[in-house]
Amino acid sequence: MNSLIRLTIGFSVVLLAVLGMWFFSDHQNEGNLIADESERQTDSTFRASMDELMAEDLSYTIEMFLHHIEEDLNTWKSNDYSSEKVKGKMVKEVDEHPHIRGFVFINEENDELTIGDVSREASDKLTRQKQNGTLLSDPFVAQGTKRVLMGLVDKNKKGDSMANTFIAEIDLSFIENFVKEIGTVSDANGQFFIGDGHDISFSRVEADPSYAVEQVEDIGWNIYVNSDEEGVDEEEHFREGEVIVELAQDVNVDNWVMEQNVDIIDEFNHHLIVRSNDRTTEDLVQTLSRNSSVIDVEPNYLFSKQVVHKRVTDGGARSRISPYQRTPSPNDEFYDPYQWNFSQIKADQGWNISVGQEAVPIAIIDSGIDPDHLDLSERITDGYNTFEDNHAYDDDNGHGTHVAGVAGAITNNVDGVAGVSWDNPLLAVKVLDHNAEGNSFGIAKGIAWAVDNGAKVINLSLGDSHHSDIMYEAIKYAYENDVVIIAASGNDNVDTPMYPAAYPEVLAVAAVDPHMERAFFSNYGDHIDVSAPGEHIPSTYPGNQYVMMSGTSMAAPHVAGMAGLIRSVDPSLTNEDVYDLIRSTSDDLGSPGYDPFYGYGNINIKRALEELVS
Repeated sequence: MNSLIRLTIGFSVVLLAVLGMWFFSDHQNEGNLIADESERQTDSTFRASMDELMAEDLSYTIEMFLHHIEEDLNTWKSNDYSSEKVKGKMVKEVDEHPHIRGFVFINEENDELTIGDVSREASDKLTRQKQNGTLLSDPFVAQGTKRVLMGLVDKNKKGDSMANTFIAEIDLSFIENFVKEIGTVSDANGQFFIGDGHDISFSRVEADPSYAVEQVEDIGWNIYVNSDEEGVDEEEHFREGEVIVELAQDVNVDNWVMEQNVDIIDEFNHHLIVRSNDRTTEDLVQTLSRNSSVIDVEPNYLFSKQVVHKRVTDGGARSRISPYQRTPSPNDEFYDPYQWNFSQIKADQGWNISVGQEAVPIAIIDSGIDPDHLDLSERITDGYNTFEDNHAYDDDNGHGTHVAGVAGAITNNVDGVAGVSWDNPLLAVKVLDHNAEGNSFGIAKGIAWAVDNGAKVINLSLGDSHHSDIMYEAIKYAYENDVVIIAASGNDNVDTPMYPAAYPEVLAVAAVDPHMERAFFSNYGDHIDVSAPGEHIPSTYPGNQYVMMSGTSMAAPHVAGMAGLIRSVDPSLTNEDVYDLIRSTSDDLGSPGYDPFYGYGNINIKRALEELVS
């Protein structure tokens, strides 16, 4: 009997244990499913916000693109349009801007003066009118490219008749190339003329709700953006089959390479990138870390730009960028309508104290800079390409050119945009490729080159979530040589430290929007130092173009330009002095005092420079 009781109790205990394990496992799986679903919803919401932000940036970019042509036509119309000086300006515009195919002036006798290439009977195509009276055609195709016409009528002549008409023909290839990888554009008739392969309706109302939709103000074009969740590959953090090794000084490199059966890809300061065609990165790290000739070994980590690629919102009404009162007011074309960012950080008032000095170069370590851009070429004093080990720093992505324009576009030259710094030279250091991707080895080379070539400030609008020994060595080299190092915090809305921004020798910059609120994408954490404008930032782009971009990549060069101004006013300040001044003079945002979202607050250039001269 006792045996039976013991057996029964034992069976009951086992049964309860099994049931408990089943219950726990089942509900744990259920909890995991709920957590996974919540994470998917969070990712989906963030992705939708990113799509909308990008749609807004694209819309503003098209507005700026057309605004430039409208200003040209107004200049021609408001001056003596028959004078050789004015005609010479129009010829120069066609020569300098590939997107302007040509201009035509038609007087009351239907006589035509044509500059460049304009379609026949252009005035007949001007079937739409903006609220300000500017005429516009629907997009059309000519000579294999998509184009649009814009026209103005001189109403001072013969009443309302088409007495004097000024028309520009615009090639849309730049807009098409800038937009088509991430979006689709429909004209005022609902016809899609840029982008393909997007499964969306011809009506904004009927469009798939997963698409962010923005209208280009006053012309009826719609921008559709939808990042493809299914098409996103798992992010790679290093180049497979490659490692960076530091060899002991007395090692014969050629013999060592033969013994290890690897190929040298690049070398720099006793470091090598080596590649194996038949071994994984993990295997190489494990094997070489045990090699007596190797001091250090790590994967060849990948880093990329920190700009918003895809994104935007919850369907709420979009608030337009608001103009601010500015003093002094640069005469650059896009300053008043679009560059809200400089009033927010009091740059416009700080310029009364300093606009920079030629003795304080700012290095833009990025995808290069367009050497021929009208708003940048005279500011670039030197450059370096880490991929080719030469001075071919031409930007084949556009990110570096945009970053450079924020920090230091030529200002008060009528054209384009203003920069935070007006007179600090720029060093163009190309460490990112045509996809704005690079590796820790190249970034380290670029930082070292910038230091050795006189940089007083370095801007790093790039990063990723892994530490790199070789990159950190270069950061410490710059810091020990008294260089101010500015880096973007990242655009993933996470508190994961991004490198190089998270290194203590670096000033990490988060982003705010036009309302001085945290940009939803901006990374946060205890490593954040300060904030700066990072949404809808207009700046330079290759081919004498100007575009709107968003991201902490755009926030960082505001601070780099500010550092250039500070060191111009007082060259005796150490890099730590500059860091302390930028932090202590920032406008506190968020929770009182320091917080992980804004750091010490939004930068204030006026207050910082006033403290130096008071």
